[in-house]
Amino acid sequence: MRAFSRVIIRSAFVVLISGGAASADPWIESVKPRLVGRGTTSEIVISKWRHEAQELIFYPAQTMDAAEGNDSAKGIRCVGTEFDAEKDRLLCRLEVADDCQPGEYPFRVLTAVGLSSMGTVHVGPFPVIDEDEAKANTNDTVETALPVEPNVTVRGTLSNSAADDVDCFRVTGKAGQRLSIEVDMVKMGDDLRWNPVPEGYDSVVTVLDSSGKRIARNDDSSLNRQDPLLSVKLPADGDYTIVLQRSMFIPEAREYAIHIGQFFRPLVAFPLGGPSGEPLQVQLLGDSLGSVKQTVVLPQSAGTYPHFGDAPLPLSLRSSPFPNAMEAADEAETKVTALPVAINGILSEPDQTDRFRIKVKKGEPLQVRVWASALGSPVDPVIKLRPVDAAGGEGAIELEADDATLHERDIFGGHGDFPDKFDPSVVWTPKQDGEYLLDLSDSRVFGGATHVYRIEIAPPTNTMHIGLSWEDYKPERPRKTSLSIPQGGRWTVRLSLYPGQGSQFEGPLDLDIQGLPPGVRMLSPQLPSFQSAWPMTFIAEQDAPLTASLVRVTARSAEGSEPFATVNQQNLQRVSYSHYPWRNIRVDRFAMGVSEPAGFALELEAPEQPLMRGSEMTIPVKIDRQPGCDEPLEIQCEFAPSGVGVSPAEIIPAGETTAYLTLSAAANARLGSSPLYVMATTTQARGGKENSRVRGDSILGSERVRVSSAVIDIKVADPFVSLASEPQSVRRGNRIAYRWAIKQLRPFEGQASVHMLGLPVGLTAVGEAPTIDRTSTEVAVDLEASDEALLGLVGDLQCDVKFSVEGEEIHLRTGSGKLRIDPRLEK
Repeated sequence: MRAFSRVIIRSAFVVLISGGAASADPWIESVKPRLVGRGTTSEIVISKWRHEAQELIFYPAQTMDAAEGNDSAKGIRCVGTEFDAEKDRLLCRLEVADDCQPGEYPFRVLTAVGLSSMGTVHVGPFPVIDEDEAKANTNDTVETALPVEPNVTVRGTLSNSAADDVDCFRVTGKAGQRLSIEVDMVKMGDDLRWNPVPEGYDSVVTVLDSSGKRIARNDDSSLNRQDPLLSVKLPADGDYTIVLQRSMFIPEAREYAIHIGQFFRPLVAFPLGGPSGEPLQVQLLGDSLGSVKQTVVLPQSAGTYPHFGDAPLPLSLRSSPFPNAMEAADEAETKVTALPVAINGILSEPDQTDRFRIKVKKGEPLQVRVWASALGSPVDPVIKLRPVDAAGGEGAIELEADDATLHERDIFGGHGDFPDKFDPSVVWTPKQDGEYLLDLSDSRVFGGATHVYRIEIAPPTNTMHIGLSWEDYKPERPRKTSLSIPQGGRWTVRLSLYPGQGSQFEGPLDLDIQGLPPGVRMLSPQLPSFQSAWPMTFIAEQDAPLTASLVRVTARSAEGSEPFATVNQQNLQRVSYSHYPWRNIRVDRFAMGVSEPAGFALELEAPEQPLMRGSEMTIPVKIDRQPGCDEPLEIQCEFAPSGVGVSPAEIIPAGETTAYLTLSAAANARLGSSPLYVMATTTQARGGKENSRVRGDSILGSERVRVSSAVIDIKVADPFVSLASEPQSVRRGNRIAYRWAIKQLRPFEGQASVHMLGLPVGLTAVGEAPTIDRTSTEVAVDLEASDEALLGLVGDLQCDVKFSVEGEEIHLRTGSGKLRIDPRLEK
């Protein structure tokens, strides 16, 4: 048995292990195997990997158990690691409890150089065996099928052989028994390349009887998305062959797990939810042996929760703070007695429309959100709302909605294949008092016994969603989203703030955070009003332990206004196709870790003078290098006031201790004080193999050490003056005093010099630059036109007005002038 280092187990399943070197966020390229079984101690291998492990921290699985909550990853923990430097991999030993909830468990590894990118491992409910196909295409037929017992999971690979690899499994069954099959292939995808071939993940499963006749087949499903899932009632005693293959042959190896057994496999629950904290009787529909009734106690907190049974994949149920209304299936319409409400129904026949009569008040907004595809139902819903007129007739359609945007579904910081997008969600303000008719149908006119839906109607509730700043088409970007804080150092992260659908926030806001690692504190300036992005700074004490935790960021009104809910979310893509994710991982908190000292720090002083609209300012950035830290550093401003441009990223040569940041305010830059900070990044990775000089990823930011300056206030103000001119003219060979009218906007001391900008070839300013003071109403710049000056109209003439304020040089660009150049007069 391989020797593993001893570990200290902590209550949140964070495991302390060994040592390393400064904050650089290692990148997890793959995790194998992708699935482990319950009740086992299993080994996973993380690659490509260059560091010893300090801790493994698992994100918690969501649970229906309201009493236990969702604050720990119950049932799975790491009990040891071993870094294999020769093979660039980290071996981790995981203990999985007998009652561990099945599903996907995201995790990060804390090293001495920082937290890793996100990896995941799946837990299955059944004993796990391996396909063990020694040579590709050797179990592709009924005769060579791998025999399996019911209720087992097979880990396998569809190989990259020249011929399409087909894997077959043989199971014995009796007439009337259930045979259930679930495949995990897309959901186990771990391919973070920019352009993989996702069709290679798309599989199909077929069931053959003993004669080779097909009795069942599935490709995609509403519940399991691109992965196959089916449940079939066996017609006779005998052997059955399960055939797994790609739906399209792509010669790339793909790992999978196939769950085979007699387990109860419903496809959907009806109703799809109920009142929070109360017992709910549901019918579990879609299993091959018929539906089953169960009573479920919903959590006290509103949201979507998994309902597990015998099958690996759970159903989803809504917990909502309002009562259920059930469709009157035998009536032409169902009368809803009161709002708010959650309406539940089934489109049991093709081309069916269900109608509900509701009573509303004019001008009082309501959120109407449909739940169907988002919860695994095959319904692709469309809703229509129309008023009932005084005579009881139907009015014109006032609102019609089909698909939704991610923001309408309160999904932020991600893109791609979210099934929620197929369910409409609108904030509707009725145009009149009285009754309205609400129609729901399927856009494809489909229907059936499992075509269930739920419509939640209630006034919008204020909810702020907080995420880590992200950029589209990237799986993860530690450069901007890392929460690795060097001991004795500072790191500032740019939070993204999103209002939930129909939400509004007034007045100043305060941010707070829960769950910080020991020795870490947070600083965040108060938001003067709601902003789409805001900085939050973390400072680690010099003696802060190298450890990690899961944190939540919250927001509240600074003036005691009506409280609102705060939701954290991070959506990370996994399998991408032309930058379009087939699958995303969503977590509701952020991982933070303390790493070894960075070896350098930044000092940035707020300028004493405001930055004027239209002006430019240069601020020194001081680099405090510790002994031995002489390497080149990249300096970049990551957050600046709206309308303020910053100089591009710059490499500061080895040993230098001063850099400069140039700010330029547009004419429409936001007035007032706003935060700004800069970031310094190493250009070489640290740690890992001895003498390694791996270059960190400059785009993603992985394998780079980063620190930030303190957040300073930049005040943007109106300029001292503005200049304007009338069109003027000059002949070749002549001079002109080009006159500018001065509008005094704010008083200033001393004099300022005026230099014209945008002069074309052949047109030059002559003499000393004129000056102005706080009383000036006009200034003239002497221009001379040579015979090289191009004839015609010159536009976009501006002035650079240079002020000296308390020793600081400030340049203001102002004015927009025109000058016509005429031919020289003939003598």
